[in-house]
Amino acid sequence: MPQYVKKGLVFCFAALLSGCASLQLNNLFSDYATSQQPVRQALTAGDIDGAQAKADKPKPGNTNYQLALLEQGRLAFLAQDFKQSQWWFDQSYQALEQERAKAKVRLGKGVEKFNTLVTNDNAISYQPPAYEQSMMHSYQALNYAFKGDLEGALVEVRRANFIQEQALKSYESELLEASNEAGIDPSYINNAAATLNSRIGDVKNGFQNAYTFYLSGVLYEAAGQLNDAYIDYKRAVEIYPDNEYLQRDILRLGSELGMQTDLETFKKQFSVNAKRFGADEGQLVVIYEQGLIDAKVEKSLRLPIFTSGNDMRFYSVAIPSYEVSNFVEKPLLLEQNTEILETQPIVNLQALVAKQLQDSMTGMLSRQVLRLVAKEQVRRKLSKEGGDVGNILAGLYSIASERADTRSWLTLPSDVQVMRTSFKAGTHSIKLGGSTIPATDIQIKAGKITLMLVTQVGQLSHVNTVTL
Repeated sequence: MPQYVKKGLVFCFAALLSGCASLQLNNLFSDYATSQQPVRQALTAGDIDGAQAKADKPKPGNTNYQLALLEQGRLAFLAQDFKQSQWWFDQSYQALEQERAKAKVRLGKGVEKFNTLVTNDNAISYQPPAYEQSMMHSYQALNYAFKGDLEGALVEVRRANFIQEQALKSYESELLEASNEAGIDPSYINNAAATLNSRIGDVKNGFQNAYTFYLSGVLYEAAGQLNDAYIDYKRAVEIYPDNEYLQRDILRLGSELGMQTDLETFKKQFSVNAKRFGADEGQLVVIYEQGLIDAKVEKSLRLPIFTSGNDMRFYSVAIPSYEVSNFVEKPLLLEQNTEILETQPIVNLQALVAKQLQDSMTGMLSRQVLRLVAKEQVRRKLSKEGGDVGNILAGLYSIASERADTRSWLTLPSDVQVMRTSFKAGTHSIKLGGSTIPATDIQIKAGKITLMLVTQVGQLSHVNTVTL
């Protein structure tokens, strides 16, 4: 091999690998969303064992380590192995805490940032966005609840709520910082994010999740902490005001707690009446999660970049996006006496993920611009030392490494819906319409809340209940 070709290869890959033990080549040149298709296909076919076998095994140091932990935790949850799910999510939480500690002193991030300049965003260790962290704690709360540990469940919902509160505090400042650093014509940013608008709807940000607040309220209410429950129901209705079950809960608890000022406001805002429960009745809260959240896809975007000679050239870059969703959310039906009750949405995760991606677009494109400049410097270096062959090598490397970051937690449901009603104390056979789940016997205790989780992912479906 000619000496200049050797130099070119050495330069490319030395720049790629220098000093970064956590950099995984298989992560750099592959599409995460595509790699997870076998897992998702197995799930929708009802093959939970096959899905777990096909899922990536978490490896500390791998840039996808956190993501693999979340996927494993969710898969164990879908397998109804709540003990194992709890273990995986605990590993995720501990790893996140370690990352937060490192972030305070910014250890180890310089090398990752350098590698992204000559590779792509997959060189960055995956850090779950706030909505994924809050969902992780929500599932962990359910793991504890199904084990009969209400106190443990309350710890997890507090963590979920804290994440949302912190994200809200830093939201505007982070957007402003990204905007100031971008140096990109805003029209290109808007064009890149425009395809997401139809999916976002009325969602204001990509991290506030009414479901986690609602679950928190239910658990607080079961523990007799009515003030805390009322506060979280109010937080939930601020985010998702159209859920009538949530509206009734606020009116009911507000009346019990004597929140007269609030009640005057809410009675004008809501068109429902508070539903009171008799002393010989118990409550049934149904949580219905269905489908799988959509995967990101890679799309091409042309960006104008000024060269060192002050000439503007257009470069094609790969960005993550979403296709038009084919998923149609359907309610779960419950027949009670002569009345047919329907679950109502409490969170549309599809909208949350689209908004989160839209909010991160400015920072993402800013890194793309810096990356293009760095790769152009590599190309010039190789062209100077290796002539046409060096130029070709640089071009091939640039094409191979131009991959969008399509990573996200792909075993999450598409949406979550809720329902609340009451039954006389005793055993009841519940038939759930709109699902393939057979009739389920539940035990209702007077003055208690029975939580029923209904999961429907393609051919995979099951029901879990617990009296809180």
